[in-house]
Amino acid sequence: MIDADHLKTLGDIAIDYGSKKTDAIIARVVQTKNSQLRFSQNNIDISKIWEELKLELFVVIGEKTGTTDRPITSEDDVKKTIDDTVSFTKMLPDSMFFAGLEDKIQSYNKLKKQYDAKIDTFAEQAPELINSVIDKTMSAGAKRVAGALMLKKRYFFFRSSLGPEGSSRGTTFDLNVRALQDELDYSGQGLACGTIPSKSEKNMLEAGVKAGRLSKQAIGAVQGTPGTYDLILSPTVAANVLGSITESANPFYIMMGVSPLKDKMGEQIGPEFITAYEDSLFDGGLNSTPFDWEGSPGRTTRIIDQGILKSLVHNTTTSKMFDTETTGSSQMASLGIGMKMLLPGISNIVFDNGNYSQEELFDVDKPTIYVTCNWYSRTQNAQTGDFSTIPRDAMFLLNKGEMKPIKNMRISDNVLRMFANIDALGNDRTQVYWWEVPTPTVISTMRVRDCKMTAATQ
Repeated sequence: MIDADHLKTLGDIAIDYGSKKTDAIIARVVQTKNSQLRFSQNNIDISKIWEELKLELFVVIGEKTGTTDRPITSEDDVKKTIDDTVSFTKMLPDSMFFAGLEDKIQSYNKLKKQYDAKIDTFAEQAPELINSVIDKTMSAGAKRVAGALMLKKRYFFFRSSLGPEGSSRGTTFDLNVRALQDELDYSGQGLACGTIPSKSEKNMLEAGVKAGRLSKQAIGAVQGTPGTYDLILSPTVAANVLGSITESANPFYIMMGVSPLKDKMGEQIGPEFITAYEDSLFDGGLNSTPFDWEGSPGRTTRIIDQGILKSLVHNTTTSKMFDTETTGSSQMASLGIGMKMLLPGISNIVFDNGNYSQEELFDVDKPTIYVTCNWYSRTQNAQTGDFSTIPRDAMFLLNKGEMKPIKNMRISDNVLRMFANIDALGNDRTQVYWWEVPTPTVISTMRVRDCKMTAATQ
């Protein structure tokens, strides 16, 4: 049971106690309830529920900054966490990447479609639904089904010693279904995610049907021929490969030399029908939030406008460095093992929907490869955007009206060049989230001209 008053009490204690020991402090008290169902070989094999209560801190002491993230149960835990964080921060060198925090008290938007009051009841009934998903997947052609369903309920209270304060609650779900035949090469994937699981049963069942159908269609896949092809990227693949362009619009990445967008501001980097946002207010977005980590109001920021790079995302520090305004995009970002910094970051990536049906996208006049899923994306050169990724599940060669399954290919190209070569955008916009797409991305199927495909064994 989430007790909002208790979380606020712990947060107030953290600020009242920590303000005496720091120049500035932000405290977030976060309570979550998680439910997970995992299944393999056509049966549920793991079902677990766990709860967490933790304190997240950001502290400023002179020119030094420190962070922590620790489970707590009491007022004494809160004070000890602050004492430990303060002691450790004093031993650190001065921060080279900090120029201030949000200090204005502002009102926040009330988000829609972010909380499912029926999630606990849904979690109790979820095993029955997952069994139905498995049945649907097998009926669509799979012989073996595996995957996982994760449900999360979260409430948190935050307060800054500089004034901002707020609270938020939300629920999310994500389902990953993998369908397989006796031969491992013949596999398919179906995904579903959102914030209202009790109204998403149809989407979850459809994810199973899709995975099973793709697995069956992949039977008999042959080695693909390396070369240059037009590609049709499902939303799952488009989110991973081309959604990354929006995440690269980050001043920290640019300063660190790991973004291909360094000198691209104001340039046409994509076709005019492509517009994309960082949108922390998106209805139903998995990471939607009324305010960022510092307490700046969340907002919708147009990153790419009709193909032109228009904006970067900013927190207070980078907005001062770049002589602009924060975009309400401050996040506590992990950098390596145990290291965290307060940096600008993307909450939800949102692309405008397109106009093409799947039939129109598939109506091609030269050999074209349809990629439904990809794994193992690797960056060869972060400054230029060179990368490679392996289509893992069902993949098809479209040629002369036929669709033949192929396998063992690798996309080896440049993300900026591919983005510029987007040829058509589907009208099937959907939210994508899984381990290859850790930032929720709302995107459509994309057709991209002249992409380089190599053999996966090369």
